[in-house]
Amino acid sequence: MEIVRIVGVGLVTAIAALLLRSSKPELSFAVTIAGGAIVLIFAFELLADTFGIFSEIGALTGIDASLVTVVLKIVAIGWLVEFAAGIVEDFGSKSIADKLVFAGKVVIFSVSLPIVRTMVSLIGSFLELI
Repeated sequence: MEIVRIVGVGLVTAIAALLLRSSKPELSFAVTIAGGAIVLIFAFELLADTFGIFSEIGALTGIDASLVTVVLKIVAIGWLVEFAAGIVEDFGSKSIADKLVFAGKVVIFSVSLPIVRTMVSLIGSFLELI
């Protein structure tokens, strides 16, 4: 199970960083960065498999591949912004983190416009049938 590996690395990293924080703070920081990188590598491996499943769902349902791509972009933007805001907040800049989250929401809104356009077109075609 991948989640066991991810949680294990996270816990070991947190404990090691906590133990090193008082005696060697620079090493504690390096351990935190290395552990975070390992967790991200494990997560990205799982994410790569997930993208293939989304493509299969799009093909089976007949949904346009560009719409599936837009949904994946929206999810990726949300995760990336949340991750970046968390890092910025950890460095003590909550106000910048809040602005990152706001900017991410604006980007998600602009990226989602093709979906809105498709939905309005679909609703219009339904109304013509009535």
